[in-house]
Amino acid sequence: MTQLLDYSVEGGVAILSMNHPSTNVLTAELRAAIFDALQDALADKMVGAIVLLGAGAEFSAGRDYSELGKPIAHPNLSELCSAIETSGKPVVAGLSGAVMGGGLELAWACHYRVALRSVQLAMPEVALGVMPGAGGTQRAPRLLGADTALNILLSGVMMPITADAVSGMVDEIIEDDLREAAIVFALTCIAKYMPARPTSEATGGIADFQAFQAGVNKWEKRIEPRGQDAALAILECVKAAPLLPFEVGVEFERERFEELVTSDQSCALRHVALAERRATRLPEMHQAEPRPVNTVGVVVGADRVGADLALAALQNGLKVVVTAQVPAALELAQRRIEAALQRMVTSGRMEDVASREILARLRAETDFVALSRADLVIEAVGQGREISRQIAAQLDGIVKDDAVIAVHDAAAQIGPVAQSTGSPQDVVGFYVPNLHLRTSGAEVAVGKSTGAAAVATLFAVLSAIGFLPVRAKTYNGLIGQNVIGACIRAAEDLVHIGADPYEVDRVMHKWGFSLGPFQVADALGLNAPGLRTAQAGISTVLYRMGREGRGAQRGWYQYSQEHPFGAADADTLRIVQAALEEDPKPVSNVGVRDVDIEKTCLAAMANAGARLLRLGVAAKPSDIDVAMIHGFGFPRWLGGPMQAADDHGLVDLRNHVRKLAEQGDAFWKPEPLFDTLIKNGRGFGALNG
Repeated sequence: MTQLLDYSVEGGVAILSMNHPSTNVLTAELRAAIFDALQDALADKMVGAIVLLGAGAEFSAGRDYSELGKPIAHPNLSELCSAIETSGKPVVAGLSGAVMGGGLELAWACHYRVALRSVQLAMPEVALGVMPGAGGTQRAPRLLGADTALNILLSGVMMPITADAVSGMVDEIIEDDLREAAIVFALTCIAKYMPARPTSEATGGIADFQAFQAGVNKWEKRIEPRGQDAALAILECVKAAPLLPFEVGVEFERERFEELVTSDQSCALRHVALAERRATRLPEMHQAEPRPVNTVGVVVGADRVGADLALAALQNGLKVVVTAQVPAALELAQRRIEAALQRMVTSGRMEDVASREILARLRAETDFVALSRADLVIEAVGQGREISRQIAAQLDGIVKDDAVIAVHDAAAQIGPVAQSTGSPQDVVGFYVPNLHLRTSGAEVAVGKSTGAAAVATLFAVLSAIGFLPVRAKTYNGLIGQNVIGACIRAAEDLVHIGADPYEVDRVMHKWGFSLGPFQVADALGLNAPGLRTAQAGISTVLYRMGREGRGAQRGWYQYSQEHPFGAADADTLRIVQAALEEDPKPVSNVGVRDVDIEKTCLAAMANAGARLLRLGVAAKPSDIDVAMIHGFGFPRWLGGPMQAADDHGLVDLRNHVRKLAEQGDAFWKPEPLFDTLIKNGRGFGALNG
């Protein structure tokens, strides 16, 4: 047998042990090896049962995703699963580690399953815009019922094999020595004449049609209509499981799988998954190891970002010391942390004892000296560069020699802050957008003096506490604020030609944004660096009139307890109209279509992204996509602004930017990168490496 598979026979049991480090991904070569070994075992008259397991810690992490959208060699995963299921000898799967995706489909196709107690199951396909294509939507419901099957197929989360809901798919759970236990189970099959047991003939999960339909209805209500093509296809196939003959259901699933694989949505989602992995490959990680961090110090201000960061660190097992220049800010941060934990307890998301354990790791101190033992100190006062410089200078004489000082600042002007300390190499900037959304984005700002160890340490801590950080060179507004600032400026230009600002937001929200451009402007604050860089003039007018944004309860929208995401404001429209009349740029009322709004906003974001690439602020287009998806509510299923620009077509976007630049507005000057890429028949994706 090939080195990808170890084949042996013990006491009439053929043992097929996958040996494709490190996770037994089901490549074409491994599938062929399993298929050939299966045929050998079936042809061997001395073999009465077959065991399939992983030689290492993992059974299988699933299909080879690099094959998606390409011709697939025989046997494909569906053919392999069918060969296992229809074999005349019992096939026992020995499950270990993480059993994911196609690996889980392979396990479902086996006749019996023995698992280590530590096994975790997951079906991550939906996050990539695809679905099981080897019978998973037909076998899982038969074994587990609609509710559990859809939970696995739609959520993508890990589920322990010990969960009651998945008891229908496992025949024996063991503590250790999986290989021995699987062989003993196979020998029992031989001794007791236990036949092959095709999952296609299982009825336990579909016998009660009313319960099955209730499970379908439950998950149907949870699926968002936008960007969920794969989830809808999975639901459609599971619905069909009790209604269609198994073979017809598998064929139906395969057709839907093939449609999804070639769709723009799936391509965009696969791009994002790869972009997220690329974002972690920063050069500093090859130059220095992250320093150990057990205690995080946070210097908080009046806004909530410091308290939020402290809470995230506490929830992930770190000790936290919170300090403030002003006692009121310290008290406010404490209340915010305690209130957030109490809400989790009240809602049932956390046990009260866990909340108390978290609070036991929190210290609130009025003196910066309390930060002397912190491994990482976050300055999140939010009062500008001069205050940050003063605080860093104070911290320099207090913190440990190898402690990292991380300055939270969207303006990312950390050079003067770093130079105010004796260890500028240990000072690094970062920014976490606070858009009142459940975002997980963070941008790490690397200055000229920033050392590799400081970058690696902050990256590691942010990743550990639930953020997805992206590296950026220090620049006013970093990546996300500059790109979203360009979108907001483009939205203002649409208002100049007759668009209603609230209609612009409605269109962009319908397109997929979590918040429309003007809602984002309010959330950032109408004096945010990204808006200033983009010269968003109408937002500046509103700011100067005291309508500073969501934090002040008034901006483009008016905010209240009744309207937490903002209500249209007639006063805003009057101010905007007056600003337009005073603006030297011509104002027209040509009428704006939805497609014009989408194209103009996308063109502005892509042009701003190209500028950041030219300046070296972003290392690659995919970093811009990750920053916008995780930090600013850009729709994941469109792949980010740079991927969306490629999908739209760079020629059309460049021509649109040229047209908008005809009146001499420097903001709309097309970036040369457009011409370079178009000339060479390439897109932004070609620059990702």
